[in-house]
Formats: sequence, C-alpha cells, structure tokens
Amino acid sequence: MPRTLHPAPDGLAGVMFARLCPRPGRITQADVCCDLVWRGERLYLSGPQSEARPSQSVGQDIQVLNLDPVVAQAWLGIPLSELRDRQAPLAEIAPHAAGPLEELFHAGEAASLVRPEGVSAAFVLDRRASVAAQVLRRSGSVRRAAESVGLSERQLERLFGERFGLPPKRYATILRMRRAVALAKDGASLAGAAVEAGYGDQAHFNRDVRILSGRTPLTLLPHVGDFQYVRARTRDY
Repeated sequence: MPRTLHPAPDGLAGVMFARLCPRPGRITQADVCCDLVWRGERLYLSGPQSEARPSQSVGQDIQVLNLDPVVAQAWLGIPLSELRDRQAPLAEIAPHAAGPLEELFHAGEAASLVRPEGVSAAFVLDRRASVAAQVLRRSGSVRRAAESVGLSERQLERLFGERFGLPPKRYATILRMRRAVALAKDGASLAGAAVEAGYGDQAHFNRDVRILSGRTPLTLLPHVGDFQYVRARTRDY
C-alpha cells in the first residue's frame, strides 16, 4: 500500500512529551494513542495497544511524544490497524520521516512538537471520526456513535480500524478503564472511581481490568507508570 507522509516535523503535532526511566515491574496499560519513543539512540513508533504489557524500556532513559491517533494516522498515511499492538523502528514504518525526527530527539528538542493545535487537529482532520469517538466516550454505545455520524455499526468498525486501530467497543473500554485507574491513583476508592468513570458498579470495572491486563485493580495500580497516569488524568483521546 502506498504511504503518503506529510513533512516531518512540521506535519506532526504532539499532545504531550515526557522524559522518564521506567522502573522494574512497570506495566504499560492498554492505550488508544500512538507514541514516538526515543530509546537507545533510536526512534520507535508504538501503535494503539489493545491490552496491557510489561514495559519494554525498564532502566532506560527514554523520551516519549504522545500523539492523537487520528493525527498519527493522517501523518503516516496508513490504517492504524496495521500498527495495533506493535512497536517498531520508525525507519521501518516511515523511512522518509525518521531522519528529521531522530535528529530532533537526539538534540533534545522533541518537546517543540507539542503544539496547541495538537489538541484540535484530530477534529479538523476527520470530523466524522472525532464526533463518533466523542459520542462513544460519553455513552459507550457503538450504535449511538454510528448513528451520530450516519454510519452503520459495521461501517463504524471499519472507520475505527483505520483511524484508531481498534474496534470502537475496545476503544471506549480502554478509555473508561484508564479514567477509573487514574481516579483510583488520585485517592478515590475503587467503587467511587468506577462510578465516576462511568461504570455501573465496581464489578464491571474489575472485569475490564482483568480483560485488559490480566490483573485486579489492586494489583495493577502499583505498577502503572507515571507518564501513563498523567496522560489519563489530563486528556481523553
């Protein structure tokens, strides 16, 4: 499939940037976003992640640029379903963009890619996908999300596969679970965090945590990395 890239770095607007060194035992939560990760003098692209996994960068100093998935998809020019649950060198996925971006990360200037327009760029790039995602985040209903943009549920599945790399139901589940985890880390009780995040009760929250991480909330919380926690508190995708 041909790949059309916008110029980098000017064609890329990041949402958040961080420098960190993951500690042993850290778990990377299921995530709807994409990340550019600078590790070992090489730049990697992480696609949407459908379930939790152990951190791949324990003990390493890394830089992470967080990207809205719709922005990442438009920039790369490929369906994000091709990148789901993958982390690969950017040079293998987007060879024409790798050089300029690697220079920026190597120089310690990748934070310059975080721009105010990164927050609204997804809506501008694909209003239909953004509106459906907003409805899905609020209601959790695939049917309502599809109806809001005049699509069938099957058409919405295809749209989400391309723009977000995840089925719409899994997309909504990941965001709701991450929100509840963030609230619990802020000090809320598990039951209170579940209700505030949109669950009917704590049992449904527990079920999603088991599905997405293979753990219970109590055994997951101590292992959630700081950067993922901050992202969950500050932005929904």
